[in-house]
Amino acid sequence: MPRPPLAPVPMRVFPGGFSPLRSWRSTLWLGATLGLGLAGCGGGDKPLPRSARAAHEESAPSHGGSASSFSDSAIEPAANDALKAEDWPRAEALFRELSRRQPRNPAGKRGLGVALMKQEKNDQAVEALQGSLEIGDDVRTRLDLAAAFGALGRYPSALPHLRKAVKLAPADPATWSQLADALVKVEKPDGAAEVLVESHDGCARCATDEGWGRAADETAEALDTKAEKQLAANDAAGARKNADAAAKLRPDLAATHLIEAKLARSGGETKLATTEFRKAIEGIPDAKSDAGTSARIELATLLLTEGSGAEAVKLAREVVDVRGDDAGALDTLGRACDATRDVACAKKAYEKVTKLPATANVTPAALEHARQRMKELQGKGKKGKGKRHR
Repeated sequence: MPRPPLAPVPMRVFPGGFSPLRSWRSTLWLGATLGLGLAGCGGGDKPLPRSARAAHEESAPSHGGSASSFSDSAIEPAANDALKAEDWPRAEALFRELSRRQPRNPAGKRGLGVALMKQEKNDQAVEALQGSLEIGDDVRTRLDLAAAFGALGRYPSALPHLRKAVKLAPADPATWSQLADALVKVEKPDGAAEVLVESHDGCARCATDEGWGRAADETAEALDTKAEKQLAANDAAGARKNADAAAKLRPDLAATHLIEAKLARSGGETKLATTEFRKAIEGIPDAKSDAGTSARIELATLLLTEGSGAEAVKLAREVVDVRGDDAGALDTLGRACDATRDVACAKKAYEKVTKLPATANVTPAALEHARQRMKELQGKGKKGKGKRHR
């Protein structure tokens, strides 16, 4: 039998329109709706206040964010990361922002100076690095500032900072090597040599440091060059003094052996000169370089006076093979071939001497000798028919 329909529940309405049943149903609907909303937001966790949420977002910014998007604590590490990545424009922007926010932090201006140097903005780099030193002294900042001055060719301005760097870090090879390099640049190689010798007292790592070794080589070469100029100007005493300083610093350098050979030769010490020239050539395998050419031609000339024509030919030919238009080498080769009675070789060398352009700086004596020998060798055979000539 079908069940009769339920009778409607009477709804009592109180004064003011309030209904308990309607209010109860509305409460259930509202609670369900709020529950769904909270579930969709990750449960019933209480949302962060605005200030806390902002702090959380700023503490972990994106690596690609702008400089202003970083928190005060995160911007310096981000700037250093940009330096390591060699992203110089980004490093510049980040360090500028760091300097603006933390004006008493020397790292901001120092990092900015480095980033500017890498972009060859050396004038700006000098200003930034000087600003860093005004906040706090630091040996690395002084070395960077000296490098910026050097890039601008202002080596005298770099010297006070490098001397201070040596005092701040006497055990650091970089301070000594950069000071020596700057002194060489201002044409004071003797001062650079003194600095490098002094470094041995407080810098145990200097002797094996690559940068220090490079500075020592450059200083010795500068001393040898200065000694050679003094020797050419008949200042034998000055040349000897600088050669001795170079030998004390780098005794096995090819340039040192070369100046020692020239000094010995000028003093009539032929045997010592020959030995030193040979040592110089061993250290300069490239005959094309000015030093390589000089060592070979001077030794060949010295050997010719001793009657060793065959070795002189070999040395002169090494230069001619790589510097065919070298007047001195051709003249020496012609004379060496004459000494060994190789007529064809001598004629060929002298002919080239006579055809060299005026820019080749052929001496009048060499040119006249070549022309005279060309006439004397006309009609002579290849070898053994020409008279021995020096």
